[in-house]
Amino acid sequence: MKKLKISFQSLFDNDQFTMVFAILAAVIAWFAVMMSQMTDTNRTIYNVPVQINYEGSIPQSLGLQRIGDTEIMISVNVTGKASKVQRLTADDFNASISLNSVNKAQSYTLAIDVSKKSNDPDYQITGYSETTATLVFDQIISKQFTIQISAPGLSAADDYIMQQPYADVENIVITGPQNEINRIDRCVVNIDTENENLTENLQVAASPTLLDRNGTAITSENLTIEPSVIEVTVPVYKTKRMTLRPDFINVPQGFPIEDFTYTLSQETILVAASPDIIDNQDEITLSPPIDFRTVDAGREFTLEVALPAGYTNPESVTSVTLTIPDDNLSSRTFSIPRSNFVLENTPAGFDASIVPQALNNVKITGETEVVEALTSDDLVVSVDLSDVTAIRGQYTVTARVYCQNGVLAWAVGEYSTTILLTER
Repeated sequence: MKKLKISFQSLFDNDQFTMVFAILAAVIAWFAVMMSQMTDTNRTIYNVPVQINYEGSIPQSLGLQRIGDTEIMISVNVTGKASKVQRLTADDFNASISLNSVNKAQSYTLAIDVSKKSNDPDYQITGYSETTATLVFDQIISKQFTIQISAPGLSAADDYIMQQPYADVENIVITGPQNEINRIDRCVVNIDTENENLTENLQVAASPTLLDRNGTAITSENLTIEPSVIEVTVPVYKTKRMTLRPDFINVPQGFPIEDFTYTLSQETILVAASPDIIDNQDEITLSPPIDFRTVDAGREFTLEVALPAGYTNPESVTSVTLTIPDDNLSSRTFSIPRSNFVLENTPAGFDASIVPQALNNVKITGETEVVEALTSDDLVVSVDLSDVTAIRGQYTVTARVYCQNGVLAWAVGEYSTTILLTER
């Protein structure tokens, strides 16, 4: 018997066979696809946003705000016809949290509700990744804190002194949740730079650190600090020991003040200032000025150490005592005749004359040898008429007494005399 041999190659060379085969294959594929689309399948839809409707809510009416306001995303599990499930996106779902139970500042664990946006029976929600979310609500407040500066690693070189650092602002304002701000005890700007030989001012920019009552740093993304960067200046002054010098007023005419002796409870003082001003000065003038008419043997004066602007007082010396020695000093009382009076600045068109015959009970103090050798003729009374009104009449005017020949003796006390002013 003769066998029939069929060649597949020859079949596909037949156009009618090829056409029938293609149609049959297409039908089978279509049927397979349709069957798969009709079968239920599972799928997870990722990155579905959870809506939190704050506007018009109870916490909004109470002035509470959500702290750490980051977007919440969940994944939704669905099952249904493949033809429908495969086309689902995050926009097909409503995920939300109700704020109806939020009525005070605290942390809440709130339920997440998920639903379909359309009432489509071809798929169902079978679950989602998160069923609850933890939300924190609080009032947002602002509080001002004084800046404290810490620079433990800094010190000045020899003959220099480091002053108290200061910032370009005195206070900062911190805004954030009330519960977090209430934890803040102080604000410190730490200068981490280390230098033990400063000879000039140091300027550093640094961020403030917030500390609680235990000194523990507080860090939170919920707090804002204004300003966030502080410019700190560390002043460095040069030190110098300067002589203390009293100032005298109403020194008698011709008196050798350079030979006048006294003692100070402290003759020098350590001061500090910037080099550009301290290098040009060697002494500090005490205040107030001493009225020489009050100077007497054994008298003490308390004088203030008033430093010029820009100087500091590292030793905190605020006053010194000036003492007039009483050894080798003596006093006598004199009556100075009218002939020893000198009139000065007589008003134009007038003549002036001294009314009393003498200026009595004038106390003269000075070196014992000088005072013992004095006579009334050695004393002069100067009368200045500059302040006298140019009208005829008698006037009581100040009389200043001084010794001639520049000796170490002076009049103690204030004196006056009477003059007569007449028109020429």
